[in-house]
Parts: sequence; C-alpha cells; structure tokens
Amino acid sequence: MKKSILIAAVLLLAVGSAKAQWFDFSNNLRASIGFNLGVVGYDLTSHGDDKNVTGFDKNIAGFGTGVNLSFMGLYLDFIYQSPEHRWDRKVTQAEYDDHTALAINVGYQVPVLSWLFVTPVVGYSNETWGKTLGNSIGVDSESHSIYHDYKRTDIKNHFNYGLGLMFRPVDFIEIGAMATSHAIYGTISYSASAKK
Repeated sequence: MKKSILIAAVLLLAVGSAKAQWFDFSNNLRASIGFNLGVVGYDLTSHGDDKNVTGFDKNIAGFGTGVNLSFMGLYLDFIYQSPEHRWDRKVTQAEYDDHTALAINVGYQVPVLSWLFVTPVVGYSNETWGKTLGNSIGVDSESHSIYHDYKRTDIKNHFNYGLGLMFRPVDFIEIGAMATSHAIYGTISYSASAKK
C-alpha cells in the first residue's frame, strides 16, 4: 500500500512538472516580503589557535530572527541574534558575558519550476562578544519593555555564502530554507505579485 502511494505521488509530480517550463525567468516577475527564523553565529572554519575546533560553535550560535525581501528575482535577507540578557527584567550589579551574531545576504532566485526556486547567496556575517550591564536600564518606546546596555569588546567578521531552496505551495505564500557558512534558517514570505 505504501509503495503504491509513493509511486502515485511520483507520477503526479512528474505529470505536473511535464506541463511546467523549466527555468522560466518570467516566474521572477514578483515581489515578496517575509520572516526568517533559525540559527545564526556558527562558524565552519577553525577558531583562534585551536585548529581542531571546527563546525558548530555552541558558545556563539543561537536563535535569531530577521526579514527577507525579493523583487524581480533579486533576493535580500537579514538575520540577527541579540544578547541573551539584553531583555532581562531583573536589575542587578552583574555584568553578563554575552554575544551577538548577524548575517546579511544578497542573491538571485533561479526559478527551476514555477513553484520552485534555488537561491545562491553571498554576504557578510559577524559575531561579537561583550558584556550586558545588569544595572543599566533603557525603555523600548514601542513595546515599553526595559532593556540593558550591551558593550561590545570584540568582533569577528566573515564573508558569508550559501544556498537556499524556496517553494510556493499555494499562490502568494513562499516557504524556504537557507544554509550558509554562518547561519541556517527557515523563511516564510508573502508574494504580492505571484504569477498564477
């Protein structure tokens, strides 16, 4: 039973793809805006003097949020991880060791099919280290939440590169995944002028 369902799904996909034109760049006649959520701040290269430490750096990597935009195939995105203790409600004399990470990318969405896009990207990323001051207080004007100042002591800059895969399951909604040398995240976007 499972085998026949799988065969039927593959045949349905093949029939649907046969009617679609591959690499039709008229599918890029659209604009979209969306939200990013994922891990930012890991490094695929060695760290400092210890050449054996590579890959996922748990001391820096953490969840970040951001936005993405596309227009006529041009793709831009941003994802940022704020300091862990920045939004603590507790006021204290403590200074917390904290860090931030961000990635900014630009690329081009290559329309493989009308509903499937491959997006190579290049960009910039960094990680910072510093102290969040528990005795400093600010008030966010929009959310009326208190925050603490973050004082950066060090920064590491990187060239960022990677690849994304996005698909449109229904008109006007695009879902994707991006994997770069310093971030892995998912995207969901609203496409304002999707081709029907």
